[in-house]
Formats: sequence, C-alpha cells, structure tokens
Amino acid sequence: MSFSPRARTVFAESSALQALAIGLAASLTAWLLWQTAPAAFTTWEWSPYDAWLRFRASVPASRSIVLIARDRASEERFGTGPWDRALIAKLVTALHDAGAAVIGVELPITAPSPPHLGGAVSDALLAEATKEAGTVVYPLTFLPAADSSLPAEAQAVGVASWTHTSWPTITPDIAIQLPTGPRLLDAMPPLAQQAYAVGHLLALPNGDRIVRQVPLYLSMGDRAIPAFGLALATAFYRDRVEISLAGSTTQQLEALGIPARSVSRLFVNYAGDGRTSSFSSLSFATLVDAVDLGDRERLAGWVDGKVVLLLPNSSGEPLGTTPTGYPITPGLIHAHVLHTLLTRQWVGPVSSLWQMILSLALSSLAARTLLSLKGWKGLLTVSGLMLGYGALLLMMLAAWGWLLPLVVPFSATLLVFSGITVWSHVSAGQCFRLVEQEMRRIQQESVAVREALIRRENVVERLEEDLEAARAAIAQSTGRQAELAKASDALRVELAEARSQEAAARKRLHELEREWSDLQAVESDRSRLSDAEQERLRQECEQLGIITRHPVVLGLFRDLKKGARSSLSILLLGEPGTGKELFARAVHQLSSRAGKPFIAVNMAALSPDLFESEMFGHVRGSFTGATSERKGYFELAHQGTLFLDEIGDLRLDHQGKLLRALQDQTFYRVGATTLTSVDVRIVTATNKDLVRGASEGWFREDLYFRLKGLVLRLPPLRERLDDVPLLADHYLHTAAAQAGREGMRLSREALAALQRHEWKGNIRELRHCLEQAVALAEGPVITEADLRLAVEEAWSPGREHAFDRSADEPLTDAAVLAGLRRQGFDMQATAKALKCDRSTVTQRLKGLGFQALVDAGGDQTKAALALAGDPALTRTVELKLADYYGHLIKTIEQFRSAEEALFDCQRRFKNLPDRHFRAVETLIRWHFAQTPASVKTHGA
Repeated sequence: MSFSPRARTVFAESSALQALAIGLAASLTAWLLWQTAPAAFTTWEWSPYDAWLRFRASVPASRSIVLIARDRASEERFGTGPWDRALIAKLVTALHDAGAAVIGVELPITAPSPPHLGGAVSDALLAEATKEAGTVVYPLTFLPAADSSLPAEAQAVGVASWTHTSWPTITPDIAIQLPTGPRLLDAMPPLAQQAYAVGHLLALPNGDRIVRQVPLYLSMGDRAIPAFGLALATAFYRDRVEISLAGSTTQQLEALGIPARSVSRLFVNYAGDGRTSSFSSLSFATLVDAVDLGDRERLAGWVDGKVVLLLPNSSGEPLGTTPTGYPITPGLIHAHVLHTLLTRQWVGPVSSLWQMILSLALSSLAARTLLSLKGWKGLLTVSGLMLGYGALLLMMLAAWGWLLPLVVPFSATLLVFSGITVWSHVSAGQCFRLVEQEMRRIQQESVAVREALIRRENVVERLEEDLEAARAAIAQSTGRQAELAKASDALRVELAEARSQEAAARKRLHELEREWSDLQAVESDRSRLSDAEQERLRQECEQLGIITRHPVVLGLFRDLKKGARSSLSILLLGEPGTGKELFARAVHQLSSRAGKPFIAVNMAALSPDLFESEMFGHVRGSFTGATSERKGYFELAHQGTLFLDEIGDLRLDHQGKLLRALQDQTFYRVGATTLTSVDVRIVTATNKDLVRGASEGWFREDLYFRLKGLVLRLPPLRERLDDVPLLADHYLHTAAAQAGREGMRLSREALAALQRHEWKGNIRELRHCLEQAVALAEGPVITEADLRLAVEEAWSPGREHAFDRSADEPLTDAAVLAGLRRQGFDMQATAKALKCDRSTVTQRLKGLGFQALVDAGGDQTKAALALAGDPALTRTVELKLADYYGHLIKTIEQFRSAEEALFDCQRRFKNLPDRHFRAVETLIRWHFAQTPASVKTHGA
C-alpha cells in the first residue's frame, strides 16, 4: 500500500496524525504481547474489579433469597456424607406448602441414589415432591469440555445427552456466541423430567482460581442451557417476565434488563463478603425441626414468596475463591448470580470496540504529549494522564459498574513512552549528525560559491577596466570609431551579463549564510532547564569563576560537566573575550586530573621557528642557543590538561606535527632520538570557523575531527545582556577590592549604558572598562561619564557597524585594507562601509596587491597572507591576486617591449596611485626579463 507525496507530507507535518499512528501501533503491540500471557493478563485486567469488591461498602443480599446450608449440627444428625433424598423430598414439600416461590436443590440429578440411601424409592419420592411443588430447579453438574480456559480435569467431565423443556431453542448465529456444552447420551432422568427448570453449575475460575464470571447460557445443539442462577431467576419471574433467546443475543435477556456486555459472561456482583453468611440462611437441622413440629407459621415467615436454595452438597470441594479471598462452591456461586440478577446491580466490561477506542485514545494522547513536550514536562503530563485514567476507571466502576480496560491502555502508553524516549535519544544523535553533515555541505558549497563570486567580481572589474580603456581609445582614435564602438557595445553586454552572474552568486551566498545560521541555532539548541536546575548550575559555575544566569551558557556548562568526566577532547568556540579559558579551566577542575598541571598555550603567540621546541622541548645542543635540556608544553602537562588557545591561527605545516602528537601521545624532542610518551587531556579554543577552514584548506580536516570530541559554542556578551549587571557587579567589587576602594557601586545610568554597549571585546572588555572606571572615578558611585563609553557608538540589536568617515576625509591604504579585512574582502560591502565607490576599493586593492607581490618576491601565497592578515581570508585574497596579475600579463603580452607595455598601462591604470604603479612597472619588467623572480602561482 503506497501513499501519495501529498499524503506523506500531510502526515509528516501533522503531529496529531503521527500521535494517532503511534497510539494505534502501540495498542496493537500491547494486545499481541498480552496474548502470550493470558493468565497474567486476566489477573491484571480484573484487578480493579477485585479491589473494588474488597474495599467497597458491603452490599446487602437480596431479601428474596434464603439459603438452607449444611452445618456441624446437621451433619451430626444426618451424617457427613450424601443424604437420603427422601429427606430432601420432605423439605421440598414443606417449603412449597410454606409458600416458597422457587425451590432450588443442588443435587447431582444425573446420578441415582445408592441403595444404602434409599435407592430408587428415595428418587421416586423426590420426583413426586418435585412434580407437586411445580417450581423446583435442579442443576447439571458439569463443565463444558470445549472451553479451553478450564482445567484439564474439568474438561474431562461429561454426561449423557438429553434436553429439557426449559431450555430455549437458539439459532446458529446465537449458538456461536455461547460457550459449548457436551452432548448427553442417555434418557432424561425422572428428577429432570419433573423439574421446572434445569441449569448448569458452571463457573469460570481464571488461572489465579478467582471466580469472577459465570456464562449465562451454554449452547448444546439447537438448545441453550441456562445457568443455575438464571434458571432460578427465570422461575421467580415466571408470571411477570417472559425470557426468550429468539432473535439477537442482545434481546435474549432484555426482559431481565441484563446489559449486552454481560450476555455471554456475567460478572458476579457478590453480596457481602461472598460467604454463605452474606445471605439470609438456615441450617438443615433447624429447618427439619420446624417441619417436624409442623410450625407452618414460622416456616412461612422464613420462605414465603422467596427463592429457597437447598445446598446439601455445599460442603464439597471449593471451585475457587471469591475476589475477597474466601473459598466458594458452585452452588454458592450461583446464589450470588441469582442475587446479581434479582438486584440488577450489573458489573461488566465495556464492549471490545470501546476497549480499543479507549486504549487508542490514551496512548495517542500520551504520544501527542510526548511529541510536543520534552523532558520532565512530558513525563509528568503522561503520568498525570495515566493517573487520571485510573481515577476514571474507578469512578466508572463505582458509579455505573463499567469495567474500563486497564492492561492494554497502560501497556500501550508505557510502550509509547519508552519508544518515544528511546527514539528521541537515537534520533537526537542522528539529527545532530545530519545537521553536522548538512553544515559541512553548506560550508563546502559556500566556499565554492564564494570563490565563484570572487571570480565574477574580478570579471566585472576587468570588464569595467576594459570598457574604460575602450572608451578612452574611442576618444583618441580618428579612424576606427565604428570598430571600437562595436567592441565597446560588446563589452557593455558582457559586463551586464557578468554583473547579473555576480548578483546571482551573491544572492546564493546570502541564502547559504542564512541556512548556516539556522543550522547553528539547531546545533546549539539545548533542552530547557528547570528553575531549580538553573539555580544549581549557576552556583556551580560561580564556584569555578563563571558568572552567568543565561540558560544557554548554563546548558553548555551542564554538557561540559558530563564531558569533563571522560578523556574526550573539547573544542571551545566563540569570539575573543567570551570566557573560553574559564571554561577550559573548568574542564580541568571537574575532571579526575584536577590535581595535575593545567598548561595554557596561546598558539598565535608562538614563534614559528620555535614551535617544535616550545611544544615538544629540546635536548642540549640541538640548535644554536640550546645550552640546556628543556621540557615542552606537552611534557609539562603530563597527566594534566593542555589548553591550546587560538588553535585556528596555527600554521598549516605545524598542524601536521601537532596532529601526530595528539594521535599517538608520543613525540620526539628537538634533537632527540628517542620517543617521549605523555598522558595529556586536550582542550582547544578558537574564534575562527574551523569547518570553513577545513573546507578552504587552511585548517587540516583530520586535525579538526581529532579536536572536536565535544564542541561548545560560547555566545557573545551581546547575546546574553541579562548577564551584564551580574558580571558588572562581580568585576566592580573585584576591581574595587584590589584598588582598596570597597563600597563602590554603579549608578542607574551607568548600568543602562553598560547594557546598551556593543561589547565587541565581550567580557574581557567589560572587565577592563570597570577596572578603568574604578581607577578614575572621583566618588564612590560610578557614573556614565566614568565609564568613558561615549567615544564608541552605542549598539542595538540588528544594527551593523560601519566605518565612520566623512565624505571629504582622505581614504588611506590602511583604512581600505582594514575595511576589506573587516568585510572578508567583499568589495561591495567594503565600498558601502567606507562610503565610497566600488571602483575606488578595487583600484586600491589592486595597488596593494601588486605592491605585496613585489615585496614577496613574486610569491602569491606569501603576498596573499600578508594582505589577508588572517589565514581564513588567505584563499580569497590569493584568488584576487591571481586574477589581477593574470589580467595584467594578458594585457601586456601583445606588446614587444616593457616600454610599450608601460605606456599602455599608464593609460589603463590611470586611477592607480603613483606609489602603486611603481609596483606595476616592476612586475612588467620582471615579465619581460623572465628573471627567476617572476611571479610564482600556487593553485590560483
């Protein structure tokens, strides 16, 4: 079965449909699982019924029922075994004469009396008494062999096949809905022929031997055998109610008002505690004494108009126990069945359809809750749902006798909870892996689009330059105006197309940047913390010097605590001054290495020539100046933590050496011939985008994956402004204590100014600001003026910083280069920030690039690195330099000498400052001279 894409989309977007599908699957699974353990299912399913019977107020037995039971005095008088049926005949006659409405006699009517107990004579006396009384009901003492839920010994019991006039005829559609009774082979005994009705004594004890249900009818061919209790009730109502099985099973007991859910099997509503004493009862000895004395008035007071049930066999083996824990015989069970029918206090389960609906509703609601509420909120809500359903179950049972399903709904709900919980953990990990893969894809595509944008920018700039040169040629030419005008028109068309391609590339780059931002938000999303957990984490952070109440930072600290317990490497990302070193020290202090060294190394400050010596150490005489043996940072951090700050500034050739040491935890000291082994926990930090670095090639991908065991991205201070008052108060008191000026405080205006400020230097800048204010403030209250923030423009969310320059202020090379670096060498954004034309920025960068090439001796990579100032921007600058130099060479290749080329380039680069044109001249002469100093391209 397949679904259309539209249907799949609707399902994926609808949490209600998802919850319904989960609930349905859980309900079916729970039902199938419980089919393998029917006994346990029955015990748990009917446990509310059992508990209700135990703890409810005692229900008085029907006044229309009187039991005649055996007791010790009766057995001393008439014997402990079976009694002579002549005695029973005598009592039946006396009870009828006293006005008993119905007389039930629990005797095995299919077995004749033994000779020593009167034999055939006693049977004949009882048959005659039965005929005279008219409303005597006898039981069939057998259990249906076809009912697989019965014990094997019970199923083996069988009796002869016959029928009785009180057994209604049934149709096949009704027969298949009833338990099956055995066929009886011999002729009907005289007692059954004279009886008003004959009913079965079947009860259905479950695997726990608790009798809860009785089948109201058994099917036998085309007849239905009523239960003994039902036969007694039928005889009692014979003149007022006609009971028929004609038609549907719902109608078969409609006259007694029995609900449809109880037609097949009636749940017994036990009177009192389920014992004989719950009913109005007499002993056989007492009854016989009254009969012998002829005390008809007392007899009438006892039995007139009532159902009298003689239980001469009630001392037999109990069939099981009542839900209240008392043993019970078949005859007594059917006395409680009669009580249930006469009082009409029905108890029973709802229909199978409603059972499935309720199970589906509870499990689906639980699924919807867990899909919408995460963590402890979802757990508490689902627990509340289950408790609420349990309360509803008890209320429905107490008020209307409805037994709602218990096992399947609760099992399905537990399956939903466990399944969604496990799936959440699995899918969360998978989700973050997919997010990471998507981030890498976007980063790689961004690199490709960014390079394409650079090339298209270069094409636009080159075409603009060619178009300007063509216009100048038209103005100076005297005979080729038409030809040059045609070439100029072609250049204009090509320029328009190039600008269109540039705009498309820029738009795609912006889209990728938005996707990247969204994925970063997903990656940094944490489960919400409760107020109590936030307060606990805040106190733990404060003990480690981390001042915050921001939920994101507290969530990061929670993850850091978990990661610190292992040897997992940790990578801390964030702008300078966001507290990366504090977090690194927290990793060390929360780990098992807390008592060992913590070594912090600023990788950007390491001298390239001394990198190996600083990191790995050296032996005496290994190089000039190595007068003694020296341990490196790795050895100094042995069994402790090594914090490598600004790891993104590490040179590419040094990254491979560091990677080998990290992987093997071994290295050679400079000048040594033997390996040194260490045990070091690595924590790194950077403000660079290492994923982009791996994509662009300035950071080794294998080193990145070695460092990124646990990645924590610390938010800048401008994203956690609620922490500013807390941090300001902490650093103010610290600075005041160091300066001996305790008691200083911030004015309201000063605090507001701190919260408005941009804090590009983050927490470090805030600390220095307050230290300066404490030192320079005149009084105990620091004012807004004492902060000296007025020199910088206040920051507000969403506002971009622009280079502040008036229109007539000269634009220096340093200002242009700074603007380019700030904007990632985006020519359009830089021109906008510097408030000048894009062509001006282009010409300045060309000049700076040509000068850098000359200074680097023609090495493009070295020149690009010098201009970029940041390894992350080197590739961008290198592409521009390669294009600028390539276009220059293509322009001058048509000339035969350097002088001719210089003459043309003076016109072509007329907007280039003279100080930069000298670099152009040098490059031209290098090209024509073909000296070893010619420009070296490196993958441009």
